[in-house]
Amino acid sequence: MSNSLAVAAVTSTLRYVLDRSLETTRVGQVGGASVTTLHPSNLATSDVAGSAGINVFCFLVTPNHAWNLDDLPTRRSDGSLTARPVAAVDLHYLVTCYGDDTRLEPQRLLGRVAVALKTTSALTRDVVTAALDLYADDTDTAFLADSDLADEVELVKLSPVPLSLEEMSKLWGVLDAPYLLSQTYLATVVLVSADVAPTAALPVLQRSIGVSPYAPPRVDAVVTEPSDQPVATGTELLVTGSGLVPAVAGTMRVVVGPTELDALPGGRTDAVRVVVDDAVPAGLHAMAVRHRSLAGPAGTPPARVTATSNSVPLLVRPTVAVGTVDATSATLTVTPPLRAGQKVSVLLTRLDDAGPTATNQLTLVLPPVSSAQAPLPTVTLPRADLLSGTWLVRIQVDGVQSLPGLVGESYGTPNLEVP
Repeated sequence: MSNSLAVAAVTSTLRYVLDRSLETTRVGQVGGASVTTLHPSNLATSDVAGSAGINVFCFLVTPNHAWNLDDLPTRRSDGSLTARPVAAVDLHYLVTCYGDDTRLEPQRLLGRVAVALKTTSALTRDVVTAALDLYADDTDTAFLADSDLADEVELVKLSPVPLSLEEMSKLWGVLDAPYLLSQTYLATVVLVSADVAPTAALPVLQRSIGVSPYAPPRVDAVVTEPSDQPVATGTELLVTGSGLVPAVAGTMRVVVGPTELDALPGGRTDAVRVVVDDAVPAGLHAMAVRHRSLAGPAGTPPARVTATSNSVPLLVRPTVAVGTVDATSATLTVTPPLRAGQKVSVLLTRLDDAGPTATNQLTLVLPPVSSAQAPLPTVTLPRADLLSGTWLVRIQVDGVQSLPGLVGESYGTPNLEVP
């Protein structure tokens, strides 16, 4: 692969190939002709006007889809680099010949271009090296000494690209220059790699291969113990299915969202029990059973995931309790604690009779928990956001609401007394 100087290095190599073709004595030699790399609009300036020469100008860069599709993902799931990213591009060149038309100098030079680029249709490593060594001695192009185009795994190949009269007219119109005799060429492919150092994994120290009967775990159903209860922190779940306990030595854990839970003792291949703790955030989660191999002593292969079951949805509800209430604020206790990124709001429903014009519903949207904070077990409601009275309190976390409790045959707890 090449560094970011690859595009300039290809242009300089084209210049070198054409310049060498002018040095060779052939019939129809155009004396004093040179090769430039100017914008075509500059060919009419006083520095160039009246002279003869060949101009090489890169007017378009397009992605090379064949090489770009071959590029594998260059980052791991955590964002670290596994390989240097490579941009594969094709370069489109406009080669312009100018000089005295009465002496047919542009046409004589164009013939020399056609022969030279047909003869050197691939920029071989020795040609690239010779070009970069030559132009690196010039002050304006001294940066070419740092180019590594000659080390590119793929040789840059040249081919003429015919343009219709309409396309050529549009091209010169974009360049805002009077038309001069020219031919377009395609240089493919140029591989430009990022100047970054990927992290490399350590080599495999020891290979360990084991063979055993294998049936992936499968979860058929999840119910609460006792049944028909909402799932919250402290709820015991009965997970039924097949192959839940590893058939060979290993560990099994129940995964609920971002949290792994240890199963209770006494699990069977068709049923295991697990208790939802406060490490499981409130919300809708995917639940699955995961098997891992046993971790050996130092220097042996670490534990790894050997099998994961299908996922089933599990709705974990938050619970809320009323804490202290004073003249400035009211404090609520939330289980499980609130975590960064969760959307939280407090829903208040009036329980007392404050008259037909009173506000009976309040919704307070809480500010998000900062990613730098630890899980937050309490929330504080400013007194200014509350109205006097007795309120039924519910909390909503990521769209999942806590369930109120009954007082007699009506919902009545938890309640917040605001003086």
